[in-house]
Amino acid sequence: MTIVAMALVALGPAAAAVMPATAAGATGPSSTVTIADLCSCTGPEASSISQTSDTMQAWASWVNSHGGLAGHQVHLVVLDDGYSAAKALANAQTAINQDHAAAIFDNSDEDPSFASVAKAANVPVLGGQETDSGWQNSDFFPAGATFNYTNSVGAIIAKDAGVKKIAALYCVEVNICAESVHQGQKLGAHYGIHYVYTAGIGFAAPNYTAQCLAAKQSGATAMTVGDASSVVEHVVQDCAAQGFTPRQLSSDGTVAIAWLKIPAFNGNIDSQSDFLWFVHNSATATMYAALHKYAPQVPSGPNFGEIVLQSWADGALLQAAVKAASASSSTPITSSLILKGLYGLPSHETLGGLAPPLHFVKGSPANNSCFFEMGIKGGKFVVLHGGSPICAPLAKAGTLPTK
Repeated sequence: MTIVAMALVALGPAAAAVMPATAAGATGPSSTVTIADLCSCTGPEASSISQTSDTMQAWASWVNSHGGLAGHQVHLVVLDDGYSAAKALANAQTAINQDHAAAIFDNSDEDPSFASVAKAANVPVLGGQETDSGWQNSDFFPAGATFNYTNSVGAIIAKDAGVKKIAALYCVEVNICAESVHQGQKLGAHYGIHYVYTAGIGFAAPNYTAQCLAAKQSGATAMTVGDASSVVEHVVQDCAAQGFTPRQLSSDGTVAIAWLKIPAFNGNIDSQSDFLWFVHNSATATMYAALHKYAPQVPSGPNFGEIVLQSWADGALLQAAVKAASASSSTPITSSLILKGLYGLPSHETLGGLAPPLHFVKGSPANNSCFFEMGIKGGKFVVLHGGSPICAPLAKAGTLPTK
């Protein structure tokens, strides 16, 4: 979906779920704060991000077992839209008007349908690293790089890798897939990179042999596949069967642990809007501890990848906002308090290393041009650029960069 693949939609495994107000074994005050997780939990892109809801539930359980949000237990409500814009809107209305959610986690690919509703209600939406809403709507607070820079960073990475000709395949089920390729073409030309072949693909196609042969004929030396991780795997293996093994370039939300077993992914390079999920260090220690305790199926699953860390970072951002607002157990956790905290975050907040430096300005869309870089070498994930963020030239908030 970008010059180095698309950023994928957020998906979860369940049609709807409710996180109990108090996690098993937790102690503390009985006051609660409701947070809604709006997700596209089922649908064509589910293989990439099906672990999102489990991750958010693990986050809530961990927070509740460690004193809650400033002493308030988290009541997590998960609502699935199944890739229906109408359902996504209804879910947002339910979360705001019925559940009285103080904040929303955005794990939906249909977020444009509810963006104005959340904004009108002054309910902050945390997330949006992989959607247009995250950089176009001032009610969204991405806990990482904003999606408008994905193509710019992708172009920088492709240029540094010596790539000149790219074949881009993109999903036909989601409009943003094709839109991102068109934007990638414009930015790529500025860096001397040419899209020599582009084609839409369906997730249910029996094979992608025809597209592989056409891409091979075009002379492409690199490929980006903007689709769910399982589809990317299918494409790469179909191309390899035709003797075509271009360098695979991708971005946040796409990469999965299953890729390590496929030789054609060797040399793959990826940009990630948040820190590198496969790294075990002080930044990721709490996430791994919570997942192993409350959702062990997530890190052991074949599609475990960046989207898990992104979801966890959204939760960490909420915690940081509550802390910045100086909330206490006697202070109700409201949307207004969370917004106050988001705008009052310490300068260059990184959520303990989970994100590039964050900064939000009241009334202005989020605007963060810094990403992380990783790759695959010798059947292992590798840290690139020393694990430090790569930043594209900063554009005006709410706009696409021109180079």
